[in-house]
Amino acid sequence: MKVYLYIIVCILGFLPYNIVFGGQRPEVHAIQHSEFASDSVVLTLAVSGWNPDMQVLVGGAPAVVEQATGTEIRVRVPVEAAPGGLAAVRIEDGTPGGRVSVHRVEPANAVVSLRAAARFLEQASWGPSPQSLAEVRQIGFERYIEQQFAEPVSGFPEPPEASDQQSLTPAQRRFFTNAINGRDQLRQRVAFALHQILVVSAVKNNQARMMVPYLRLLQSHALGNYQEILREITLNPAMGRYLDMVNNDKPNPATGIRSNENYAREVMQLFSIGTVKLNLDGTTVLDSEGKPAPAYDQKVIEQLALALTGWTYPPLPGQPARSHNPANYEGRMVAWEANHDTTAKRLMDGFTMPAGQTAQQDLDGALRHLFEHPNVGPFLARRLIGSLVMSNPSPWYVARVAAAFGANRDGVRGDMKAVVRAILLDPEAREGDASEIPAHFGHLREPVLYTTAMLRSFGARLADPHSMASRASQMGQNVYFPPTVFNYFPLLYQIPNSALSGPEYEILTPSAALARVNLADSVAFGRLGQTLTLDLTPFIDLAPDSGALVESLNNLMMRGAMSADMRDAVQRAVEATPDPVLRAQTAVYLVAASPQYQTQR
Repeated sequence: MKVYLYIIVCILGFLPYNIVFGGQRPEVHAIQHSEFASDSVVLTLAVSGWNPDMQVLVGGAPAVVEQATGTEIRVRVPVEAAPGGLAAVRIEDGTPGGRVSVHRVEPANAVVSLRAAARFLEQASWGPSPQSLAEVRQIGFERYIEQQFAEPVSGFPEPPEASDQQSLTPAQRRFFTNAINGRDQLRQRVAFALHQILVVSAVKNNQARMMVPYLRLLQSHALGNYQEILREITLNPAMGRYLDMVNNDKPNPATGIRSNENYAREVMQLFSIGTVKLNLDGTTVLDSEGKPAPAYDQKVIEQLALALTGWTYPPLPGQPARSHNPANYEGRMVAWEANHDTTAKRLMDGFTMPAGQTAQQDLDGALRHLFEHPNVGPFLARRLIGSLVMSNPSPWYVARVAAAFGANRDGVRGDMKAVVRAILLDPEAREGDASEIPAHFGHLREPVLYTTAMLRSFGARLADPHSMASRASQMGQNVYFPPTVFNYFPLLYQIPNSALSGPEYEILTPSAALARVNLADSVAFGRLGQTLTLDLTPFIDLAPDSGALVESLNNLMMRGAMSADMRDAVQRAVEATPDPVLRAQTAVYLVAASPQYQTQR
């Protein structure tokens, strides 16, 4: 069905009627029909005064005229030409000045509203881009998720062989390049959320050869099964070095060797079950005295540490295996049976592994026991919801996601695809798509997400080398260098003097807040260097109509949820200058720097 749309017309200049093709002034009256593809939009324009010698520009971009009559033109333009559902259309007729008309662009084939698509992509990607907005509006949430599951994995640069060239800077840069340019947005987002749970930090593992295999592991397994993820991360040499499981030998009283408990403690506390027993909805189980029921005690940590003894680095290529192999971060750690404790082990809830088992048997049994613990579903659900959607989910939301972890459509436990679907498609995640967003909803954008979402809004393209990693570090998040095993910030951090969780606020210092505003300034005013391609022309074309400019940014960056007070303030600031370039830059800066934008809702 054709959609007839209202027109906001602004005059950039006046053309004498007697010099324009027999006195008829070329003019676009309306956009009668819009069809979106992933990279372009086809518009059917109602026009007068059209001549084949003329040129049509939409959002500053020359349009390809696919079909034309005296009163109707069908043109194709890049999706970036219609930011936020508004397009500035101009017909060039070779005379000075010109006339621009601003029109709403609403795709006739849309199955999802602009607001709903933008909110969904804030949760399922590194931020909505004009292309991804068009794609989601055309195919819907579920098809987008399935397509994302099938996207090839974005890669990381191969670590150099030279020991003096092991800087992590190339990997940090590639993180942002992948996030801005990469197609596998959902996988990347989930992998980074897992990095914040299954922490390996370059504070200790400060070489590319150590960290890159770990990062590839997270990317390749992010949408697999959590049991496999636990197994791979346990045998990852970088994790082995970081939490001291590599070369962790069985106790020997004669030499004073004791098994190291570090990994055994953290694989339970931070990677799988937490310290207290949980209900399915993530709330704490209370004992008979009304106190939190502990999930395990120190004795269990000691026993699990024994079960995980006897592992060393994988042998270097062409080298024989030894009891303690030289450092090698490619592949899985390997067992040296003479260093493994073979006594019986008693783990949580009376689970016992018999004496005489191999290192592999003990490791498999211990990890299976952890994976099957009822805590894992709500433990993981609460943290992934916090990273992707909101800091304060209801217990019912957590329970629904935990149930998806417990069994996918085929009854399989731990399917990360089922977990991700449940998180993104849950009614609580989608609340606000078509109605007022609840006050408790959302979370502060952590520095990397603030950076990527801002750049992707404008269809930016990023090339190495660039400064995004240093910018994020100035905002309090040095990518791949979390200060502790508890992440860049504690994942369940509670805002002081509040009942609300707000993990990202833990690193929001005054200097970090100022760095955020400085980044918004650099984006708006083009101070990020030549390796970033970002074109504000569509907004410059809208700028003579201050209301249209602010509305487009409201739709594009803030899901149409900008408050009336903010809208008025931005519009007044824009109208303080007649320069369309400065108007556009000012509006982008004010929206991007605002607290309302910095909160993902």
